[in-house]
Amino acid sequence: MRFAVLVAACLASASWLTQPALAAADSLPTADKIARLIADLGSEEYTVRESASEELTRIGLPAFSALESAANHPDREVRYRSQRVLGIIRRHDIERRLEAFLSGKEDSEDYPLPGWSRFSKAYGDGPEQRKLFVEMTRADAELMRAIEENPRRAAETLVVRVHQAQQAMQFSNQTASLGQVAASLFVAADPDVTVPTITMSALFRECFQPGVREAIDRGSRREVPRKMLGAIIGRSDDSVAFEAMGVASQFKLREGIVPATRILKNYDVRNGPALAHRALITIADLGDASHLPLVDNERLMHDATQVSQLRENGNETTYTIQLRDIALAAAILLSKQDLKSFFEIPSNQSFSDPQLIFLNARLIGFSSDAKRTEVFAKWEKYKAEQDSKQEVARRP
Repeated sequence: MRFAVLVAACLASASWLTQPALAAADSLPTADKIARLIADLGSEEYTVRESASEELTRIGLPAFSALESAANHPDREVRYRSQRVLGIIRRHDIERRLEAFLSGKEDSEDYPLPGWSRFSKAYGDGPEQRKLFVEMTRADAELMRAIEENPRRAAETLVVRVHQAQQAMQFSNQTASLGQVAASLFVAADPDVTVPTITMSALFRECFQPGVREAIDRGSRREVPRKMLGAIIGRSDDSVAFEAMGVASQFKLREGIVPATRILKNYDVRNGPALAHRALITIADLGDASHLPLVDNERLMHDATQVSQLRENGNETTYTIQLRDIALAAAILLSKQDLKSFFEIPSNQSFSDPQLIFLNARLIGFSSDAKRTEVFAKWEKYKAEQDSKQEVARRP
């Protein structure tokens, strides 16, 4: 009954939640007073319990240790109220320290802000880094504490947090803030944290929410979240590499070359062409001439695995894309040559997005093997001419 009254009262009024968290220096309470107040949290009288909660909140940090012990008290009321007061004190203390941190006036005797040592080591200690770190901590202090204390617990907390963000988006159209997404990326990018594939996919999608994408693309603090994303993409395994390479292309992050290179070097037709297809697009989009051997090689240039097809003229004409066609198109782009010199592409076709090219059978597909053979022969002729020019250039 007493607990039910407490719940009803908290819903009606919680004025003591907003009281200052720190006691004045000249009125620090004694250990006995704190112990008496904690005992009062379990009083039979509601007003006594409320008064004790309010007083402990005002005392703040000096009562923290005793409240931590009381959070495991046998009395449910004492446990509940102790945990509530602890949460308030933490929030007030973090806010006080964050303000000092932003101004560069943090107390040398304070323990470091949770996650700051990891963050500053990876991303620096400039004004913009501090602003973003504060935004991350305000958005999700629990996640920042988790990465400081235990990477495994941080991974578990991240799974919950990303799921909550999905639910908020799905049911109330509530998008995540840059601070929330950056805090999640920070944890996911940590080498000691392993993130499930489904969670990583959902986190990638958060990066494309309004406001967040603009901040990553063009914001004044774009450097840090881009570096976080790059770290995640660079170490993505095959289970998430497909999506990671797509994100890399969208944000023009050259770290996408890392999984793409690994996939192409280890490509086996038995594993299916989808990953190789995505990797070739990534290399063509983010790579340069130094990556040409990855795509222009015996294995890929002779892989006839069909990737897609398009029927035209009432199904009279069928254009097909094979994996070797994609490899050829990638090699042409990496060599700074014009695709229109090799493929039958309309003169007004834009090449701003390689993904649109590499997925369109009408652009880089062939309606017959004879036409495909002709284009590949033209590419071999181009390479032979380049080899001859280089040979001449090397002569004394």
